[in-house]
Amino acid sequence: MSTRLRWALFGVLLVVAAALPQFVDAGTVNRLSEVLWVAVAALGLALVTGFNGQISLGHGAFVGFGAYVTMILTVDYNVPFALAGVIAVLGAFVVGVAVGLPALRITGVYLALVTLGLAVLFPQLVVRIGDITGGTVGRQLLPRPGYGDSALLEELGQRKFLGQAGFRAPGWSGLADDQWRFYVFAVVALVAFLLVRNLTRSRIGRSLVAIRDNETAAEVAGVRVDRTKVITFGLSAAIAAVGGWMFAVLNNQVSPTSFTITLSITLLVAAVLGGAASIVGPLIGATVVVMLREVIPADSQRFSQVVFGIVLIVVMLVAPGGIVGIYKRVEASVQRRRSLASTPGPPDPSGPDESAVPARTQEA
Repeated sequence: MSTRLRWALFGVLLVVAAALPQFVDAGTVNRLSEVLWVAVAALGLALVTGFNGQISLGHGAFVGFGAYVTMILTVDYNVPFALAGVIAVLGAFVVGVAVGLPALRITGVYLALVTLGLAVLFPQLVVRIGDITGGTVGRQLLPRPGYGDSALLEELGQRKFLGQAGFRAPGWSGLADDQWRFYVFAVVALVAFLLVRNLTRSRIGRSLVAIRDNETAAEVAGVRVDRTKVITFGLSAAIAAVGGWMFAVLNNQVSPTSFTITLSITLLVAAVLGGAASIVGPLIGATVVVMLREVIPADSQRFSQVVFGIVLIVVMLVAPGGIVGIYKRVEASVQRRRSLASTPGPPDPSGPDESAVPARTQEA
């Protein structure tokens, strides 16, 4: 696909995304917002796994970190959502660097096991420090008086939550809350994807791919392997925390059950299904995962992870490059056939003998 055609397709998708919330119900808009936060979180995982070759099964913990920091700052300290998100992302970068340091000593399946332990530990840690996180109940925003049942608020005794009413649309926008939230998410996701795209096409991105393909050769070529790995893990955690901020804004509540190992597996499925070594892959994978979960009946949701596991195994066996990898193979095959069709074939053996022409000329 030519660059001009790709930009044209990108423009069409932007127009469709901008117009869609105006023609669908609030539930569908919220599903689209869910696709965006899952896509951003999966993008963070793709950066460290698809481009740098470090297998991580613990990115659900980074998403949870971003969501919890956002809700704690917003609920307990009345910090605006935007500022809380910035603090959460910066904190996640520091945590990601801290996790990336021991990852320098281990690779492959051992790193996957360590990050798996992180995903399992996070919900238990949240419950342990319940004075800060709210324990098993978590943190939630309750509406101001006038937006909800004040008697219920009085009964719950959660007066300190009355200072916020969630992520509401400003009056000048003329949008419903769900529409405003979707457009904000779309802008945040677009910025995240463009930043990762530029990063992967820079010198740092080439270093990531070199480390993934052959770490020893990359080190011989002058790449600072250790520093690159640690910074990549930190950036990956920060991007996942952006997804956590979006989760908190969308749901107005967090709890330990939202950030179990199940979330980490879901992000891995989204990244691998779409194509972990591509930029647009996490978005495609997140769309498929969210829509697939909507198709599964409510009374069978407990089997959703079984379905995701089967999908992950099939994709790894049939198409390791994911949906984007399949597209690239088909595109390369079509271009190869066009090239062969346009290449002139061998001369016709029944044609005139070209070697005889110089001989007759010489005799003359």
